[in-house]
Amino acid sequence: MIYISIVLSAYNHEKSILQCLDSIIAQENADMQIECIVVDDCSTDDTLGIIRRRVGGYKGNIVFRIYRHQTHHGLSRTRNTGLHRAQGYYVMFVNGVDQLRNGCIDTYMVNLMRHWDVDVIAGNVYNVCLQRNLFSTLDSALALRGKGDVICHELLRNHLYLYANNKLVRREVLTANLITFDERMEYGDIQWTFTLFSNISSVVLLPDITYEYGRRETGAIGQTLKWVNMFLASYTTTCENLLDKAPRPESSDNGYYQAHQLFVYGLLTHANRLIEEYAVNSQVRRELDSVRSRLLTQTKNDGQKSLYLFFRQENSFISSIFKNPVFRNYRRVVDDITEMLEVIVGR
Repeated sequence: MIYISIVLSAYNHEKSILQCLDSIIAQENADMQIECIVVDDCSTDDTLGIIRRRVGGYKGNIVFRIYRHQTHHGLSRTRNTGLHRAQGYYVMFVNGVDQLRNGCIDTYMVNLMRHWDVDVIAGNVYNVCLQRNLFSTLDSALALRGKGDVICHELLRNHLYLYANNKLVRREVLTANLITFDERMEYGDIQWTFTLFSNISSVVLLPDITYEYGRRETGAIGQTLKWVNMFLASYTTTCENLLDKAPRPESSDNGYYQAHQLFVYGLLTHANRLIEEYAVNSQVRRELDSVRSRLLTQTKNDGQKSLYLFFRQENSFISSIFKNPVFRNYRRVVDDITEMLEVIVGR
């Protein structure tokens, strides 16, 4: 029985793919069957050749299967291609520019022995460029159980990393709930992660660094205006979906509603920074403005006056009372969210 499926997405990663493959091969375990499904998204460099040469000379017990798209479809389709072919009890995603830390799978397995029925295990991630972890370091493993809103609230508290990679996910959770990556979106990690954690009842967060977020040549969103517009369109769709699923304030405990709406506002704040840097097309601007208006209206109609005023802070009067401690706390949350997003997307 295949226990773990590693889905490796590759596109023009000839400078990093060999190190990525070696980091996967280093996870070999004689007592456990691992498969690695490599999907090349029609690379135009020697990525596929390097993959074939390295895998062709490999004699270990990890089963490699290689697939190639005949045309370039983007990361979401590439991940889905691998997911649809996965046979493991658990599945995890890896990008060809990243690496698994030595002992990554062993660390997961030790914790699976302690929490044998867990839906998701997530380790810490180290950003090679910034030389720091991507999310808060825990002193010890944190096991969470409860309904989806309990798990999502922890996600919004920034305990859980929004990047889709480096999560060991019980595959049945994905197949039973039809959870895949939205192929209309260039950056679907946030939506996928929220959907996943809305449909699980248990997760274990580890302090151990199990994944290295590698150096991007031009940042994850690239340098082209076309890429920026597509990326912001992904943000728009994500925000709309999050607002569709916003918790009711009267039924949310411990500030879940506020955390949810602040997260959407954080996404929009980061989008504004990209708009200021690039000549974003008018349609994308209008769509983001529409989402912002919807956030304001929804928050106001839900009776969240202080949160609504915070979202209207560009008003000079509101800015003058920004010394309000509640507003300062909101601002701290938004700053944390935007900082995290800048680390993840490379801008």
